[in-house]
Amino acid sequence: MTVRNNRIRNFQGSLIAFDFDGTLTTADYRSSWQAVHEYFGTWATHGKTALRRFIDGEINYTEFCIADAYPWINQSESEYQRALATIKLRDGISELLTFFKENKCILVIISQGLKDLVEKVAHKYNFNFWVANELIRKKNRITGDVEVNVDVLDKGKILQSLLGSYKIPQKKSIAIGDASADIDMFKTANISIAIEPSSKKVADCADFVCQSEDLSEIITFFDI
Repeated sequence: MTVRNNRIRNFQGSLIAFDFDGTLTTADYRSSWQAVHEYFGTWATHGKTALRRFIDGEINYTEFCIADAYPWINQSESEYQRALATIKLRDGISELLTFFKENKCILVIISQGLKDLVEKVAHKYNFNFWVANELIRKKNRITGDVEVNVDVLDKGKILQSLLGSYKIPQKKSIAIGDASADIDMFKTANISIAIEPSSKKVADCADFVCQSEDLSEIITFFDI
């Protein structure tokens, strides 16, 4: 895979690794965790505090996830699903994924977001693989426990492992994301694309930057 005249060439058969929150979902939902907080009315009282403690280094990522989930304990499965339903996907998702599939690409999602929503979208659009963090429920109630499958600096490592599993060389890998958590994945992939990046740092780390809300605009980066 090469870049010529600002177009990606010879990408057929590549592994395309997507972030989820803020990448496949709209920029209004850069965090599915925050969206659930806002639905339950716990962002100002709990979510912001947990985030500050994590950023300040007071707690590690697993502890952060558990602190995030704490105020949702005993919320019902049905209310949790309603919270997830407030999160919207970007326009153009079907067009972009169809384009990649027509070019024999392997599609994966590597997300620190909530597995239930990631899995639903992955099934709907026939992704080859997906991994995300799981909010545990028992007897249709949130327990407050979290299965952390993707830690802060795991995305690059997971992408590298997937390239090995699918026997795809690094030169045939593309990462698509929007936030600082995706930079590690950008560094691992041969080509990186930031969509509506959350900061200048994220934009500077990407080979291509898409400022459109519409995912199908990414197709214009490819020589077809």
